Amino acid sequence: MKKIFLFILFLLFISYIFESIVNKHSFHKGSSINHVTLPDIIHDNLPHFKNLQNYHDYFIIIITLLFFIIFSFYKKFNLILLYIILFLITRIINYIYFTVTTLPDSSKKCVFSENLFNTIKNLGSCNNLNISGHFNNLCIQLYFFYKLFGIQYWFIYLILYILGFLFICASRNHYTIDCINSTIVCLLLISQIKPIIKILNYIIGNNYFYL
Repeated sequence: MKKIFLFILFLLFISYIFESIVNKHSFHKGSSINHVTLPDIIHDNLPHFKNLQNYHDYFIIIITLLFFIIFSFYKKFNLILLYIILFLITRIINYIYFTVTTLPDSSKKCVFSENLFNTIKNLGSCNNLNISGHFNNLCIQLYFFYKLFGIQYWFIYLILYILGFLFICASRNHYTIDCINSTIVCLLLISQIKPIIKILNYIIGNNYFYL
């Protein structure tokens, strides 16, 4: 167990270092183009509802709280830790997307976050686009719900996926392509879940993680 927490702390440390560097890079690169409005299929075809950004944040927070409550109730603590590790891995992947191409701020009212703690507080930073951390989080959680409850609740998973996609894009926090990229990254990560678990178990020296 000690090795698991050390590995999570290592991933958090990597995230903390890269968060500051990438956030500053995205902000400085994007500040001169943030006035530009890009065509986007959801932005162009759905009205911009007032305070939708807050509702989308609440939606993600509620699903996350339910995830921790439900998995704690079923004593699936190994899956909670596996979820945290996968989320941190996607966070590191996000930094590549944020850096390679800088897009104009989709919300036009972003708040710059200097470090990882400010990013958590502000639920994001400026010009961190091309992929959505919020949607990565939701997709990983839906996968674990599927592993816990099975395929019979597929309709609920689909509804939550669609609602999350629409909330995040319609709030103008992200472009449509961001959530598409998040979906692809999460599917690729899930497709390699067995090798990932095997590597994690090798690192910690036992078979703590399993699905």
